[in-house]
Amino acid sequence: MRRQAGLSLVEVLVTVVLVGVGLLGIAGLQLTSVQNTNSAAQRFQATLLAEDIVERMRANRAQAMTGRYELAVGAAVGSVGLARDDLLDWRGALGELPGGDGGIEFDGNEVTVTVRWTDASTANPDDANAMELQLRTEL
Repeated sequence: MRRQAGLSLVEVLVTVVLVGVGLLGIAGLQLTSVQNTNSAAQRFQATLLAEDIVERMRANRAQAMTGRYELAVGAAVGSVGLARDDLLDWRGALGELPGGDGGIEFDGNEVTVTVRWTDASTANPDDANAMELQLRTEL
């Protein structure tokens, strides 16, 4: 009998298929990683924006305690003075989030800041998720 030297065509094809499946799996993992990173960045941005308006209210506590920072989600800013400037700046910053909006509610000394946005980090825009972050604290 003659000894076979080298690889047969079938062995090469099987190797190519296995390597291809492995590369597709790695590409899928990379896509999921990027989507999760984008989603985490949006949550981080929402948290920073909620903390930002709380710190602005603490710096202007006198107006905050009179309800000048009270704002419903989706409502127009109707306050005056520094509170109005703070709210307009905050609403502008919320625009950096996709579909970003926010509101502020008071219950005595306790304030609840709500930030809403659309998490469209998936490849399919129809799979976008409505996200909401609420920060409750005392002024």
